[in-house]
Amino acid sequence: MKIEELTKRDTRKFLIISLIVTVIYTIYNFQGSAKYFRSHIYNSIHLLKVQAYSYYYQFSMAFFLLGIIPMIIVRFGFKERLEEYGIKLRKPLISLLITLLGILFVTPFTYFGAKNRDFISVYPLVKNSFGSIENFVIAELFYFLYYIGYEFFFRGFLFMGIRKHIGDWEAMGVSLMATVLLHVNRPEGEMAMAILAGIAFPIIVKKMKTLWPVILIHAYTGISLDYWIILNSGGF
Repeated sequence: MKIEELTKRDTRKFLIISLIVTVIYTIYNFQGSAKYFRSHIYNSIHLLKVQAYSYYYQFSMAFFLLGIIPMIIVRFGFKERLEEYGIKLRKPLISLLITLLGILFVTPFTYFGAKNRDFISVYPLVKNSFGSIENFVIAELFYFLYYIGYEFFFRGFLFMGIRKHIGDWEAMGVSLMATVLLHVNRPEGEMAMAILAGIAFPIIVKKMKTLWPVILIHAYTGISLDYWIILNSGGF
């Protein structure tokens, strides 16, 4: 895109959303982290208990800071409908088909990824999930909240929020860089999947005008990876 073409668009909205995304994610990264919870809010000699609570806190803060706060900004700050940012389920049957195809695609990656030492050393994040099905279910419910917040933040608020102002492909590039760079300290395979998702998910959201297929596919990826790792380790 030429500079003259870019300046003709309402780049103020792009700048505002970029600033909000930067500030909110910085707060989440520090005050919303599991590490912050253990250092400033709660600690105990019961290490597994504290570790679990710290991630329940982090996942909840992701839902609140990355999901609820941007929704409030959209509704009352921008005075726009949340439907324009993908929060409403549209074309249920097609959305279901896309979700199932996505699950079918990622299942081999999570199944075989669960045998990879790099993934095993990191996941599941909530370590007491190994102990019982009850602990696993509780952890994954909180994990699901994280995925709702994450996807609304990057594929809803960021991507859908800026695409009309800088262009679809340019907005995809911004969201792609943002989500991939967040995975720089994660396993190499996860980084590769983040690149694929960073391309595919915005396309799905743009075409379907809903976030729910990508929320469900992303959540399934993380939850199923945890499940296979625990099962392979002899858990439950």
